[in-house]
Amino acid sequence: MPLDQLFLLRADFADPALGPGTYHCTDCARIEGLLSFFPALRTQLDVTYVDFPRPRAPIVALLGEAYQNCPVLVVLNAPERHAALLRESAVTGQRYCTGADDITAYLHAAYGVSAAHP
Repeated sequence: MPLDQLFLLRADFADPALGPGTYHCTDCARIEGLLSFFPALRTQLDVTYVDFPRPRAPIVALLGEAYQNCPVLVVLNAPERHAALLRESAVTGQRYCTGADDITAYLHAAYGVSAAHP
């Protein structure tokens, strides 16, 4: 059975559009925190780190060129479960969720981690 695939940006990336310096993705950092709170998720998910520049080939292969945001969780294992929490790629038909809030909600529903406090 394939594992759901979680894609996160590597930390300390350059963004030429913003000038000198390095950056991190705040949503990816929130998901990293969740992975540290629930380390079993690292064995239940296929966690892949991608570089900031596009195209992000592993994500494009699963969702299509238009869907490259990070963080993104691509649901390969029983995507019909909790379908209301997922979007569908118009290109590949693959189900996914993106952004820290949506990914956290899905991980709560599908993997049993605690809910985010409002």
